[in-house]
Amino acid sequence: MRQIYSTHPDKKGKQPRDKIKQSIDEAAVWEAFKLGNESSFIFIYETYFDPLFIYGNQFTRNEDIVKDAIQDLFIELRKNRQKLGSTASIKFYLFKCLKRKILKESSQWFHQCEDFPVEQSFGFTFSHEQVLIDKQLDEEKAAGLNRAIKELSPRRREAVYYFYYEGLNYQQIQEMMQLSDIKSARNLVYKAIEFLREKIK
Repeated sequence: MRQIYSTHPDKKGKQPRDKIKQSIDEAAVWEAFKLGNESSFIFIYETYFDPLFIYGNQFTRNEDIVKDAIQDLFIELRKNRQKLGSTASIKFYLFKCLKRKILKESSQWFHQCEDFPVEQSFGFTFSHEQVLIDKQLDEEKAAGLNRAIKELSPRRREAVYYFYYEGLNYQQIQEMMQLSDIKSARNLVYKAIEFLREKIK
């Protein structure tokens, strides 16, 4: 997880070198999966099921809905593997697919799920230990930070989640949130962080 107070986010949203190496490895795994390598499919499923489950629960608290959506996603990927495009980040690709699936099918689920309101999505918090690592805040300010997160607009809260929890860069955030350009993604993150900083002064 990125640090939230020690440094400003990289304005260009660049990935560090270890991330680049990871991307090369992920690209190779993805290409092997597309070519029919069953071990690659199993690796992707076992590696990303839990992160997808956590991410899906940001949209709805109904765990069965999330699990069904993830299972359907992997079935579709396996069935259409030869038609899939390339990707340097498997997690980003899967997150994007899962979000699209959940939002597309949410109207069918809505009668089963009363806890689907967008304003309550992305209800994450930073642990006291995480905050202390980033900056020596006392427990009271750490609690204040988490209260402030709840006060963020749904869009800002989603952007903060992607940037700090999932390590997405600005271009990926732009695509994930369907923003007009990278600058919009950067501004969304900056405004959210400035709001949080003001709240814990």
